[in-house]
Amino acid sequence: MRSWVVAVVVVVLAVAAVVGYLSLTYVKPASVYVYMSDKPTQVQHLYITVSSIMLHNEASGQWYTCSNSTISLDLAQLTSTSQLVAKCNPPNGTYNLIFLGISSVKAVVNGQTYDCTVPSGVIKVPLEPQPIVINGTVYNINVDMGMVSNVNLTGNGKCIVKPVVKATTSKR
Repeated sequence: MRSWVVAVVVVVLAVAAVVGYLSLTYVKPASVYVYMSDKPTQVQHLYITVSSIMLHNEASGQWYTCSNSTISLDLAQLTSTSQLVAKCNPPNGTYNLIFLGISSVKAVVNGQTYDCTVPSGVIKVPLEPQPIVINGTVYNINVDMGMVSNVNLTGNGKCIVKPVVKATTSKR
């Protein structure tokens, strides 16, 4: 029985020695907490300069220039209203696209002004719900630029605007 007690004591001492050694040499791991947030971009103004507005004739493939006048707008002020930017009298035909040449975009975000770019600098948008047929009929085309909510400020001070444009038509 004595050898059995000695064996238990040896095992207990061995376990105690191992636990003591591990507690002395074991380094508690460091902790890292990763948080994510997204500050809302507050666009006070989004100034856009349109240098050209054209309509595409579906049959001929030609573009009809509706306006070559430079038009500057603050799209942030047009979020619940619209503004007339051009009136033209295209020849009879079926028109399926509107083209907007964008010469500049400036965003004022949290009081700071950024020069922005629009990919390709041009916007071509299908007329919805269908092409318009000019033959004495008067149409309204409403171009919803979808730019104010798509201003992307990059980490290096650049500004990119990726518009989600929709052009809807209605008979007047």
